[in-house]
Amino acid sequence: MLEKISQVATSIGVIIAAWQLWKSRTIAQTSFEDSLDQQYRNLAKDIPVDALIGVPIKDNKNKLREVIYNYLDLCNEQAYLWRKKRISKNRWKDWSDGIKDNLKKPAFKEVWDEIKLKAPGTFTSLELLEKDEIDQIRCNFFMRLIRRFI
Repeated sequence: MLEKISQVATSIGVIIAAWQLWKSRTIAQTSFEDSLDQQYRNLAKDIPVDALIGVPIKDNKNKLREVIYNYLDLCNEQAYLWRKKRISKNRWKDWSDGIKDNLKKPAFKEVWDEIKLKAPGTFTSLELLEKDEIDQIRCNFFMRLIRRFI
């Protein structure tokens, strides 16, 4: 009888430890994603409102070009991290919708088109997102991984 109680107590302890590990991982991932959100906010404060709402910009184009380049670099990193399964599905949905929307705005599109023309392959993950191929590649990687063990 005492042995059965010990087995149950051990099982409960293992379940609690597994739950704590899962919870710790979730908290760490959220913290990591929040740090990327903070990087975005730091960049966005230097982008004129007109550029963010899609109004073409005529002044200070060089400074804006640099900030948008840094924004695109962050977006590429986010897309790369999504491919590597470091970003949650809900957060990626929000980010990818925003990125796709911004890439259509004149100031962002101008810099993005220049990068693709003058430095192709610089932001490969962002290019995959633009072509709507990023999820397909992520799924193909997962399927290849499963096939290794089957």
